[in-house]
Amino acid sequence: MSWSKRDWFFCLLLAVVTMLAYHPAWHGGVLWDDEAHIGGPELRTLDGLRRIWFVPRTTQQYYPLLHTSYWLQQKLWGDSITGYHIVNLLLHIGCVVLVLRIVRFLRIPGAELAATIFALHPVNVETVAWIAERKNTLSGVFALAATLWYLRFDENRSRQSYALALGLFLLGLLSKTAIVTLPLALLVIFWWKRGAISWRHDVVPLIPFFFFSAAAGLMTRWVEYGNIGYRARMLDLSLLDRCLIAGRAFWFYLWKLLWPSNLMFVYPRWEISAAVPWQYIFPLAVLVLLGIL
Repeated sequence: MSWSKRDWFFCLLLAVVTMLAYHPAWHGGVLWDDEAHIGGPELRTLDGLRRIWFVPRTTQQYYPLLHTSYWLQQKLWGDSITGYHIVNLLLHIGCVVLVLRIVRFLRIPGAELAATIFALHPVNVETVAWIAERKNTLSGVFALAATLWYLRFDENRSRQSYALALGLFLLGLLSKTAIVTLPLALLVIFWWKRGAISWRHDVVPLIPFFFFSAAAGLMTRWVEYGNIGYRARMLDLSLLDRCLIAGRAFWFYLWKLLWPSNLMFVYPRWEISAAVPWQYIFPLAVLVLLGIL
């Protein structure tokens, strides 16, 4: 879909409003583990850049594109914190523009409202103002761009659109592995658009995406299990436990989106027990909602 002057004016206006809303972050300091991300010795030498890419566990997480961005910024303005905050904010604005384009492409009413909510919602403040969370804004740009190009591929079956979507998805995985769910999200979109999912038309083209998602997920698990200090007791969750957590998390974060109060970096851990009947309410309610939709 082509964009009009009105669309570009709206994007410019929303970008300015977003910059002003995040003004306190422009000159914000470092938070929590920011120093560990932007002050490491690997960010100061060319050999450090090599190790970021080819020696896993050189950094806290194997997100080489993320740490390459820190490496480049270290070369550009050293330890000046403002530059890191501004780049995070610009990446967030890039995500806002892509949200607008995707919603417009899907011909869903209220694209401007959706983009505005995404731009200014308090839930996103942590991602934008916390330097270490660059992985969210950076991977978000690539994931949303990959989504847009894959939706174009779905309409025109262009090899160029497909290659761009896959390439952008790979760049996103190298920024943060959390976007492994993108292929599933695309299938949900196709199911919503057509009322059914075709194996040949919808699933087969996404097989490379699923493959790279699995590879990135396994790599991340290996690196973080040994590098960040996770222990078996932290990961010793049964499949049922994980389903209970997923169901509860869905409603928890949906409520935070609707009523963003008492937000914090790290929320208290839930006591999950398969022996407690009421904890099944959350995943069952998710299934009921999916059935209604």
